[in-house]
Amino acid sequence: MLPISVCMIAKNESKRIERCLSSLMPYGFEIVVADTGSSDNTREIARRFTDKVFTFEWCDDFSAARNFSISKASHDWIFMIDCDEYIKSTDVEELTYFMEHLPHAAGSVSRENVSGSMDALDYYTDRTERLFNRNLYHYTGIIHEQLTPVADGEMECFLLNTVLFHDGYVMTAREREEKSQRNLSLLLKQSEKEPDNPYVYYQLGKGFEMAGDYGKSCQYYARGLSFPLDPSLAYVQSMVVSNGFNLLRLGRFEEALAYQNIYEDFAGSADFVYLMGLIYRNNRLYEEALEEFTKAVTFAFANENGANSFLAYYEMGNILALAGDYDLARECYLQCGDYAPALEILKLYENP
Repeated sequence: MLPISVCMIAKNESKRIERCLSSLMPYGFEIVVADTGSSDNTREIARRFTDKVFTFEWCDDFSAARNFSISKASHDWIFMIDCDEYIKSTDVEELTYFMEHLPHAAGSVSRENVSGSMDALDYYTDRTERLFNRNLYHYTGIIHEQLTPVADGEMECFLLNTVLFHDGYVMTAREREEKSQRNLSLLLKQSEKEPDNPYVYYQLGKGFEMAGDYGKSCQYYARGLSFPLDPSLAYVQSMVVSNGFNLLRLGRFEEALAYQNIYEDFAGSADFVYLMGLIYRNNRLYEEALEEFTKAVTFAFANENGANSFLAYYEMGNILALAGDYDLARECYLQCGDYAPALEILKLYENP
């Protein structure tokens, strides 16, 4: 058995937990489930996969629940997973190698996310630290909890080829509203306790963005961005890009141009480069926009689905068509694959 304990917290997850646990079975991991108050048959399903099912008395603190599950593990190496996720692929030999050669670091996995409603799904990819030694790392924050070093110091990370799939944010409008209100209530409490924590303001910005209040979202993003930040951190990059998109949604195009001042800090991100293209385009700086979209398609990876491919090509096509270069515009639209807006324009080329 690989000396890894997979830990999770669960509440009323009978619709998803079996899929998650089934994905773990081929790898021989120990499985630890901390139930935080289910009223359905979540516990019964979990017990079909493991005898390490525990009850945690809910106290409005997700980190406390995660750390409780970790404390019940038999192994020091922990892999944290959520019930609305499952493992698509992993390499046991790679896990073993990194555990032996980088024992003080945490492993970052790739996560494919689907969100929205069934008739309007959004896709994006991010990375998240999930493999770690519990003697060195634990969770902090009552919601949207962070993995942080137990002792003072910076987190060391290594990239794993492990891929998770996550669809926990595919929900009805009512479900989204209820989850948003719950999260925001907890985050506002946390911001009172930790007024100097930029990550909390980032999560508040995300929460209000999810609720459709883009103005308030920008306020909290701006507060988070007012701190000295490390541009290499994933949440900082996400906060910058999300805030930029919100400014565009609100029509604050000229204000968004200030992102030119931080371009060098984030020029290695396809999402940021694509965003800059949109900012320039909305300010009618078409040459600059075309240059950014052209850069965006050279990136191998983007968090936002299409930012380095069909979305950028579509914007390039629109700018070239506006300039009267219809042949080159058509070539860009052809690069968009099955992206519906591009297909509609291509029909006009076929039937002028």
